[in-house]
Amino acid sequence: MKEKQDQHFGKLVVDFVNASTAEEAGSVFIGGAAAAFGFGSGFLEQALGRYPTLRLFEDALSAGDRELVGLLLEERGLLSVINNLPCNISLASYDYDGDKVLTFKIQPLEPKWDREDPYEEDVLQVPVGTGGKAWLEEVAEMFDDRAPLSTDMDEVKEKLLACMGEFVELGDRILAIRSVLPPERTHEAQKMAAFYISIQAEQEVLAELLERWRMILDEIIAAETLSRNHVLLDLLLVYNMVNRRELAVGEDGAFYEKPIFEQSYFTERAGLADEYYHNVLVYALFEFLRAKGNRDKLRGCPDCKTFFIAGPRRAKGMKCSRCAKKKGRGTRDEA
Repeated sequence: MKEKQDQHFGKLVVDFVNASTAEEAGSVFIGGAAAAFGFGSGFLEQALGRYPTLRLFEDALSAGDRELVGLLLEERGLLSVINNLPCNISLASYDYDGDKVLTFKIQPLEPKWDREDPYEEDVLQVPVGTGGKAWLEEVAEMFDDRAPLSTDMDEVKEKLLACMGEFVELGDRILAIRSVLPPERTHEAQKMAAFYISIQAEQEVLAELLERWRMILDEIIAAETLSRNHVLLDLLLVYNMVNRRELAVGEDGAFYEKPIFEQSYFTERAGLADEYYHNVLVYALFEFLRAKGNRDKLRGCPDCKTFFIAGPRRAKGMKCSRCAKKKGRGTRDEA
């Protein structure tokens, strides 16, 4: 292991876990990987330039597309609310560009044994028309006929009808804007809305990982016997799976060992979001812990709850440098 490389691996993990937001965690992860794996400054600029963040979304969103993108995102959010109601009815689509028809899918309350698939969903269409809200009565009748009969479902029905009214009105607003825009502008707005949704999904993964890894570090720091610690042993299985050395041959005919994580792993972002981060964090953690004495340097500050790596000047210090300074009991001691 190169000198201090183990410290870079440890810093990658603790800096990630100490991130205050999911967006910050992603950027810190890229920066930590650049230092730990010895990638150059060109890599960092390229990787951060492609990394999906809300700031990147804002920079790429043109002023003229903001209203339409905002409405498309509102439409997506409202559809999510409708389809997550505790009900057997979901909204499959709304064709406001054409026949203005709502298409619902309805899960049968009981199996229909005369069908090949007894649990196959029914499809029901409700025409909206060009004015008025008579269509809402059809949705209400559909709900009364198809949804489970219980007192609690009255509130669900009320929520569904309210959301459906908003959803159709929203479709009319989107259509009004789209009707005066060239198709390429509409397509670009749809792309930007999809980009924003992908960023949200990424940050949900990061938020979950932050919580998971805080618990992981707490567990490892508190463990009395690592050889019996189930959290560490489970991570070790991942490490052994990731730490596969592959031999390759170059254009000059020379054989070389491929790196565990090449630069393209971070710039092209291959793989599922959870595994993309988790596998690197697991590898970095064990590369840090493998170095003698590093496990004892991994600390959790009792005051601010951040994690840090104790430096040689305060080997016994139990607080991070910031909290230690507040008490007047030391100076910066992290590695």
